[in-house]
Amino acid sequence: MDRMFAGGKLVLLVASAGLILSGCQSPAKSTSSPDAPSASAAPQAPQAPESSPPDPQETTSRDIAVPAAVKSGSNMVAELAPTKTRSFKLVGVTWDKFDNDEHVTVEVRVRKDDGWTAWEPLEVDEDGGEAKRGGTEPWWTDSADQVSARVTTASGATPTGVKVVTVDPAAGDTPAGTVAPAFYSTSQQSSVIAAADGTPGFTPQPPIIMRTSWGAKAPIGCGEDGYNVYGTTTLGVNLHHTAGSNSYSKSQSASIVRGIQTFHQNGRGWCDIAYNFLVDKYGQIFEGRAGGINRPVRGSDSGLNSVNELTMGVSLMGNLDKVQPSTAMKDATVKLVGWRVGTFYLIPVKGGLNIGGVWLQRISGHRNVVSTACPGKYGYAWLNAKGGLRDRVSNYVSQYRSAIKSAAWRLDGLKQTVTGPVEAGEVGSATWRQTAFTKYDFFWRSSFATAYYVTGTARAKHRQFGGQGAYAGKLGFPTQNMTATSTPGFSVQKFERGAIYQVDAFSYALWDDIYKTYNTGANAANLGKPTSSIVESGSDKTATFDNGTITQTGTNPPVVKLTGAPAKEAPPTEPTPSPAPSPSAGDVGAESADVTGTAAAFPVLWLRRSGMISA
Repeated sequence: MDRMFAGGKLVLLVASAGLILSGCQSPAKSTSSPDAPSASAAPQAPQAPESSPPDPQETTSRDIAVPAAVKSGSNMVAELAPTKTRSFKLVGVTWDKFDNDEHVTVEVRVRKDDGWTAWEPLEVDEDGGEAKRGGTEPWWTDSADQVSARVTTASGATPTGVKVVTVDPAAGDTPAGTVAPAFYSTSQQSSVIAAADGTPGFTPQPPIIMRTSWGAKAPIGCGEDGYNVYGTTTLGVNLHHTAGSNSYSKSQSASIVRGIQTFHQNGRGWCDIAYNFLVDKYGQIFEGRAGGINRPVRGSDSGLNSVNELTMGVSLMGNLDKVQPSTAMKDATVKLVGWRVGTFYLIPVKGGLNIGGVWLQRISGHRNVVSTACPGKYGYAWLNAKGGLRDRVSNYVSQYRSAIKSAAWRLDGLKQTVTGPVEAGEVGSATWRQTAFTKYDFFWRSSFATAYYVTGTARAKHRQFGGQGAYAGKLGFPTQNMTATSTPGFSVQKFERGAIYQVDAFSYALWDDIYKTYNTGANAANLGKPTSSIVESGSDKTATFDNGTITQTGTNPPVVKLTGAPAKEAPPTEPTPSPAPSPSAGDVGAESADVTGTAAAFPVLWLRRSGMISA
């Protein structure tokens, strides 16, 4: 049957026997010689040229007979004889969901131009229940056209529905200009990874290759499968390795990421790639699961739902059971993890926390969550070593200072009992910054003496009118906190281009010419308190007050009209923490006047304006 997807070609070779696996455990590698190809191997389908865009893909299935040895005491429960198939570059094994998989071993071998490879053990991945099928980590083979597989178990349990999954990612190198613009110049970006760690006062976002640049497919039903798209915040980082090949070129890395996403979605049944970020041996950082790079996007990487929701999953591309992480990989990972830890105000870096009943270090390895070898013996050793990842990140963020962090500290000591948890980390530049907590939005400009916050119904109103990004919509940044007036139940918060007026449980926003007119002469005294925000109809604007209206037609000067008191507008709804759908690539850099005031709208839209969010 034909299947359409933009990430690569997917071929399924189905076994009649089953399989069970758990964690990232790596069985010992066999050195036995591969057998000759089966005489009944299927004919090879032609491969699309390297320069061709992704085409409709054909998924073929083949039944695999269980060897007779299984019935006579053999530990082998499924075997795929050498089978010719469409050219592929990545292979993995999946099976029907199974509860007892810790004793299962999976090995595959492939035929390349220079002959058959030795048997390659595939690490088993445990997802904690989200995946529709169990499975292994995929193995990047580069070009191959035949595959063989075998599954053994020491437990005696026989899994069902074993499938060998081959993937041919759409060819093509990572195009130029793929680095997320962050909030600093291109010249600064290019030096982020190469420079020594240092102790910056603000941990900058490192260069990140966005989803649209590496050719990601759209998520498939994320948030519709009983799992949240977002966690409430980020509490830590969980480190992985892809357990794939260590022999790949810099230009192949994007294809590997596409292949992993295709295997995760089409082979395992996840809604998207499991990881939040991937880092290759050349120091390239790839955006993983969709939802915003500075937001707590829930992954599928740890094997425990609560850890998926509350940590950032970073996977190092390669098999770190076999090789040490490269210097470039280490440097990029320090910058990536330090950026998230710093901008989410995670202090201290070194120390334990309880997530879902599991006691973890702030920066932990996959094996600390479930039974697995992930992130490989060399990756895990670097994580914990003196001068390793945890030590380097702790030092990197040690001098993190920001006016927003200080202002939040003054409210509750960063215990987040008043502000709520960080839902979008601090972003900005040398001249402006913003952070979104679940109850407070903080803003700072270099011209301000301190950072100011917006909360309650005023926060909902500010978000409604686009309060994000360097420009921050209709009103701009707040220039003071909400301040009570001498009139009971009447408070005012001034912004760069207007103000929000809180009248009892209501908040109303005025800006530009209507705001200036209201505050000219005796107009405020005559009109009384606002009873609506500005309502726009084309180029015309109107705001109502206790005793009249202010109307502006086009660019003409506003007109004040004293009348009877009109009905008040309904109070705005306080934002809820449920996230908005991920925007499309066409939304990047768009203006944000068309917003709804949900909790997700604020961080999603400022990321959209800043180019920091992808489809």
